[in-house]
Amino acid sequence: MTNNDTYHITLLSDVSMQSKLFKDSLERGIQLDVEIVSLDDLRNGRGDESSLGDFVLIDFSYLDDSNFELYNQAKSVSGLNAKEIVINCPKDVASTHLFKWRNLVGVFYVDDDISLLLKGMEKIMQDEMWLSRKVAQDYIEHFRCANSVTTSQVYANLTKREKEIMRLLGHGASNLQIADELFVSENTVKTHLHNIFKKINAKNRLQALLWANNNIALEERV
Repeated sequence: MTNNDTYHITLLSDVSMQSKLFKDSLERGIQLDVEIVSLDDLRNGRGDESSLGDFVLIDFSYLDDSNFELYNQAKSVSGLNAKEIVINCPKDVASTHLFKWRNLVGVFYVDDDISLLLKGMEKIMQDEMWLSRKVAQDYIEHFRCANSVTTSQVYANLTKREKEIMRLLGHGASNLQIADELFVSENTVKTHLHNIFKKINAKNRLQALLWANNNIALEERV
């Protein structure tokens, strides 16, 4: 699926037959090593760069409030800014329950099968997000500044097509959905996104969404 062998992927879970089977399936699909790290590991001080990696997969039901604080402390100690992926999420969960993960880039639901998860992981490792449109829109609203935002000059200097792509990005559209909407190729969208990210000093879609939150007036994002 990807030949980038530099990614470090963590599965935050107790070590069990089920988690080992999931780890094996994931490793075969993404052709990368996945390390299982439990809450006990974090309590014992293993929350360092060797255990919390570039991507952390988190079972929705695994962290209660106290354990979430333990995870945050371990993440702080690691000094890493891991991208967070929630798995086994209930279909009817309120979006606000997901936003405690500040680096959320993907959500997979309890009835998603492994093939869908692998497809989503491929997109995530290509710096896309795997969120439903509703979750993506709620995410933007959740982090929107309380005060009204004035559109920055940087946004004003984007081309018309770049502004269209930023608007669709803000609505949670994937590269393919943006391409279909604008009648261009997916590669063209990727090129535009690369140019946009460079102009706004963003490294990925998540940073671009947060930038839009603080630099584009709400009426220009709808």
